[in-house]
Amino acid sequence: DLQFLPGAVSVEGTSMLDDNLAFALMAWNASSLWPRPPMEVVYPYFLPYASYHEARTNWRPPFFAKFFRLVEGLKTSQEVVDALITENVRLMNWTAFRWPGYSGKSIGSYELGPFASGSTPPVVAPADFLTYGYGSCTAWAKFLANALRSVGVPAREVGSPCWNTGIFAGLATQNPNVSQCWHGGTREVSGGQYLNNHNWVEYWDNVQQTWRFLDVATSSSSEDTWFCKKYQQGCDCSSNAGSAMQDHDILAPTWSVSGDESIHGGPIVDVGSSLRLSTGEAVSPLVWSPHLTSPLGLPLKDVGLRVVNRTDFYRCHGRTLSV
Repeated sequence: DLQFLPGAVSVEGTSMLDDNLAFALMAWNASSLWPRPPMEVVYPYFLPYASYHEARTNWRPPFFAKFFRLVEGLKTSQEVVDALITENVRLMNWTAFRWPGYSGKSIGSYELGPFASGSTPPVVAPADFLTYGYGSCTAWAKFLANALRSVGVPAREVGSPCWNTGIFAGLATQNPNVSQCWHGGTREVSGGQYLNNHNWVEYWDNVQQTWRFLDVATSSSSEDTWFCKKYQQGCDCSSNAGSAMQDHDILAPTWSVSGDESIHGGPIVDVGSSLRLSTGEAVSPLVWSPHLTSPLGLPLKDVGLRVVNRTDFYRCHGRTLSV
């Protein structure tokens, strides 16, 4: 990454990494969250400048400048979330928020959206969303998670690369479609369902000292969602997330190599060496971009990528992890 990061724009430095550090510290020091999130959560889910291998863009300075005034003085992460997404998803009105001394002129309103299934790629990173004006669940999740990070709340994307539904249901040892689901989908279905995946957002609840979740493209922080129904120590058994099991894991990216499962919310898995289907086949959660490469042409889908396996948190506890 250090070879390809954009330059710094707001501090004297060599790359956006300097901006990221400066504005992360600024948000941390200005935040009124109490109690403070633990460092074991801050380092991997607040400080990072990216989640997966999305294009590296210097999002933190403008996000902090635009959004911090909305949450200034708020003491709980729940209040911060509600301040950002209520009133028809406030943070998506990109031209509405200006910092003191802003010299530009915003004519009319530039509302990001609508939800556009199947648009990843090319719409992945926050700058992609701003350029195109719409995004899939992946772009929405990344945008909201980064907005929360920009104002001091640890947050991360989370999702299912392959729901345990329809033609993709069951174990890979019994259904070859499962392998296709993890490698770019199948032509047997069209539109946004060809991948059969979904991504959403988890944020650290500083009062309850645990991870909470919310869906993307919503104006509600409720844990009553279409993919889970009402969360009660697990999702509804009839829901997509409640049906999670082996070969249909729910995963959240992390920058940690190891750590306390009670903090991360599950075991940390090295994608390159340990993420396997029941057939033994190696897979990556980047199902929308199975042929992703670096500027040097090297495969990137599993290089240096680690995830927290959140399956046990979401699955219906009347089910087992495999069938």
